Amino acid sequence: MTHYDRRAFFGLTAGALSVLHNPQAALAQTQKICVTSGLPEFLPARLTVDCASRKNYTIFRANSRYMGLAGAVNMTWVRGRYGGYEAGNLFLFPWLKEKGRALGPTKAWGSVIPLSSTQTMRKEPINRWLIPLDEHFCRYCIDVPWESFIGFRVDVAFDIADSRRPWYSNSKLADGRTWGIGWNSSNLNGPWFGGSRWIPDNDQCKGASWRKLIIDGLMQASAGACV
Repeated sequence: MTHYDRRAFFGLTAGALSVLHNPQAALAQTQKICVTSGLPEFLPARLTVDCASRKNYTIFRANSRYMGLAGAVNMTWVRGRYGGYEAGNLFLFPWLKEKGRALGPTKAWGSVIPLSSTQTMRKEPINRWLIPLDEHFCRYCIDVPWESFIGFRVDVAFDIADSRRPWYSNSKLADGRTWGIGWNSSNLNGPWFGGSRWIPDNDQCKGASWRKLIIDGLMQASAGACV
């Protein structure tokens, strides 16, 4: 395949679209639908990583005792409150741990959200949340349709026991640091991965391929922040 439209690189079926635009329908269909199945040509060669995500990774790297990163990838082109985002973009945004929250609301962390691939806007980390972190980021930080995303999170490395669980893994990135990746998402991943709440570590719905793409995106983010 020599060309594809990144605004809809999955070529969604009518059934898949009904899942995205009707979360209630997702409950009935997630066990049947595997959106990426049978469409390997629509897997992007690489995810794009905007300047905001690179800057947020750098902030997290220096403050991992106080924060983790909520991660998301948009599976279709989306428009949010602050702009439009091409399909296949990796988003990283900090959330505060108890030690981070203890430093108080006046602490300036320097975290940002993307306005475009190069432009950013200051936004403080997620401090309090009542819904999963990746969904909170989509709904309240950049205000986009969360149904168009898959999610994960990044934190300090998992111990041996946890790293053997199918929804956790540790990865060494380009800056030489090893981090833990939680591949689970309570609400975002199921419609895209046949009902699985975590991005599978096998061929189910191309889960292993998506893990590789996300790890490569994290490699890009760790290679250096935009100026």
